[in-house]
Formats: sequence, C-alpha cells, structure tokens
Amino acid sequence: MIEKLTDDTRKEGIFLKTAQNAKYAKDIKNFVTPKEVLSKLDGVKFIGITGTNGKTTTAFVLSYILNKLGFNVATQGTEGFFYNLKKKEPKTLTTPPILTTIKRAFKYKPDFFIMEVSSHAIAQNRIEGINFFAKILTSFSQDHLDYHKSIEEYKKIKESFFQDSAIKVVCDNKEALSRFNFNYNLQNLYKIKEPLINDIKMAGWFNLCNFSLAIKLASIITSEDIEKIKNIAREFEGVRGRMEVINKEPLIIVDFAHTPDGIKKVLNSIDGKKVVVFGAGGDRDKDKRKLMGEAANLADYVIITNDNPRCEDEVEIAKEIAKGVKKPYEIILNRKEAIKRGIDIAKSGYSLLVLGKGDEEFIEYCNKKIPFSDRKVIKECLKS
Repeated sequence: MIEKLTDDTRKEGIFLKTAQNAKYAKDIKNFVTPKEVLSKLDGVKFIGITGTNGKTTTAFVLSYILNKLGFNVATQGTEGFFYNLKKKEPKTLTTPPILTTIKRAFKYKPDFFIMEVSSHAIAQNRIEGINFFAKILTSFSQDHLDYHKSIEEYKKIKESFFQDSAIKVVCDNKEALSRFNFNYNLQNLYKIKEPLINDIKMAGWFNLCNFSLAIKLASIITSEDIEKIKNIAREFEGVRGRMEVINKEPLIIVDFAHTPDGIKKVLNSIDGKKVVVFGAGGDRDKDKRKLMGEAANLADYVIITNDNPRCEDEVEIAKEIAKGVKKPYEIILNRKEAIKRGIDIAKSGYSLLVLGKGDEEFIEYCNKKIPFSDRKVIKECLKS
C-alpha cells in the first residue's frame, strides 16, 4: 500500500489527501488521510522538536543517546534523513511533506522517529495526522517574520504545537523562553531551568541547554538512569556546521547562526577578542537584519558579507545589516574574500566566527545555486 501512495492528482495510485493538496482534489472520491495511514503504523513513537534555534543539535544528541541505549532511531530535519545515525537521504525541507515522512516511517519502522518541526510546517500542517509521543521546545526569538508577519503570530504558531497531552520538555529560563510567557498544555510538561550537564564537546551555553533537553527527554521515555544518559551524551562529538571548530590556532568556528539571538549566543560563548563574518538571506525577514548587526557588536570586528541573497540586491542587504553595527566593520560581499580577511585578522590574536551557513554547500542567488562551503574555503585559505 505505502509504495502506491501519492499526493499528486496527476499520478495513479492510492491518493493521500492532505491539507496541502485538498483544494486540488475536490473530484477525487477514493482517498486516504495521513491519520488513517499512520494508524496502521504500530510501535513507532514520533518525537517533534521545534524552536527558533537548536533543533538540529538537540535532535542529533537525542538520536545518539537513544541509539546507544539500543533503540532504532530515525532522524529527520535540516541535515536530511538518518537511520541509526547514518545518512540515508539528502537535505530537503527541514520538515518535508507528510507523504515523505509517512514513507520513511513505514520503510524503516524505527522505535523512535525524531523530527525537526519548523514553524512553516506547523502553519501549513505538514505534520498532519502524526500523533506525537513527545515534543521539545528549544528556544524562541525573532525569525521568519516575512512569513508570519509578526512576532505574536510566530509565537502563536509555536504555542499551537504544545496544546496536546504529549510529553513536553522545554528549556524555560530567562535566556530562553520565560520572558515570552509561553502558553502550554500543562499535562506532561517538564521545564528545565538550569543545564543538567556542563562538560560536553560542543561550545556554548546554549548547547548545554540543547544537550539537557535531550538528556531529560531520554530519561523520561526510557526510564534509564540519568547519570548513564549523561555519560552517553558526553561522548557526542557534535553536528557538522554547528559550533564546529575548523582550526584551533587561531580559533576558527563555523556555525549556522542566522538570527539575532543565534548570533548573540554564539558570540557570547567565546572569550577574548573576536571577529565575525556573516550576512543575511534575501527574500526573507528584513526586520531582523539591523538586529543581526546589533547582535554582532558582541564581536570586536565585523565583516558583513553575502548569505544567500537570492533575488534581492546584495548591497542593500549589507547596508541594512550595517545600520545596527557600532563596532569597526567592513562590507566584503564576496564571501570567500570576506573569510580570507577574517582569517588575516584572526592571526593577530582574534577568534574567527563564520556564521549563517553552517555546512551548507552553496550560495543561493536569484534562481541559481553556486557551490560554496565555508568549511572548505577556510581550509583552503589556511593551506595557502
């Protein structure tokens, strides 16, 4: 049955009627819904992880812990699809269409299916029919206002994900969520006020929170001793492109941080003098650009560059970021040249943080993608 499922009205097979295709399928009489299909899937526990920042790291830490405890684990999100920590399918959307999720779940039938859940996916109901066993909220700050129009609407979308009776674990402290007065269903709600672990192999206070969320949920759903779980978490090496140390002397770190809050957290996690290289995506939330510039003032020197300008004027994007920058800065739109400049500065006693793209392998211009990797460029520059 699953092999014959389709959500395309032009194709033959068993038609899966979803929130996305319903308006195109008014004349189709014989169909199944995601809820009906998923009701046939026995033994798979879905875990949804949402938040402005931290979804990917939390998902991978939790997957690592559960797999080391002997469970079969599927992981779906920004980095692609993984089964027992091995990559099976490449990156697409953070939360793909529900048909993709269904087919993966039936193919692998894991004990736990861990998935990153974006705010877009919640709003568009790309998680339709999934009866989540557990949920995690990692963080909340401004992002995606090009889509959600206001921070209040963005917050409502996130809150809507936490109105059921699933197990819910949230990092609720003044640095994370409490200042936003989130509305949750209080049933099965667990709040972490302080990190549960302090000695991990990834930098940043925020990663202590990400690890703690994974540790807490793993202890709840497996009933394993929490100290045993902490010891497993301490072994986790990290996620490529997330606070990834590319070089130690000078210290050079690549991270996916692309929001004001994300930039603040990354810069606050590194002591000493810092130079930061970053940009902002085009055709996205314009209001956050000046705020990103303000966040970059936590560095001692700022280099503004390109980050997926898409169909917008890259010069204008950089100027909007610069409105918030008070520290010495320069604009170098060529990202490779910007990274080279950052490395030159770092050699005089600074740490270098290259932010916004993580392990992405391209820069997206208007209707085309140019191969580009921050990690590879840094290594090339260091060799030369």
